[in-house]
Amino acid sequence: MQALKTENLELTLDDQIVQMSVNGPMTSETVQSSFDWIENVQSESATNDNLQLCVEMQADNFSDLAEASQQFRRVGEVLRRAHDIDRCALITDSNWIRTSAKVEGAVIPGLELMAFAPEEADAAVKWLRDEPLLEDSAPETIAETAVVTPQSPQKATAIPPSPPAPETKSGSAWDNFTVAGLDL
Repeated sequence: MQALKTENLELTLDDQIVQMSVNGPMTSETVQSSFDWIENVQSESATNDNLQLCVEMQADNFSDLAEASQQFRRVGEVLRRAHDIDRCALITDSNWIRTSAKVEGAVIPGLELMAFAPEEADAAVKWLRDEPLLEDSAPETIAETAVVTPQSPQKATAIPPSPPAPETKSGSAWDNFTVAGLDL
């Protein structure tokens, strides 16, 4: 199938995996076009009824974190309407986008979403193809996932109290608040 290319979006099909690259803000028309494109791919062949989605979004392509989060919600609109897609791998360099995507993915019934860092792109494709992520000889980093699994009960440990905040001229602990090192 012919790729769909707009100013801020590119969709291609590669062996049952729809590759979606989001490079900036998408309009409502772009979202509709992407859904129509996926729907056409699914209707063209009986083998395309098990499509998976791989979304690439880099933080530098957006003016701020709110815009990046909003654009993944637009991707979520496509996922809500494309009921045959049951897995979505998100590849991004931003912890904020990964976290936002896990929240968005958790509210889409029947969707399994995993977020991967750019260096884990091969693992994302393996996961979409339902191949093992770890090899017997060399364990790799496992991506963050929105799937919740039960864990065995563990003994609770007490967390020591934090030391009191240093007093400032105005007396507020917020006066010394900084966000240095925040991963955008």
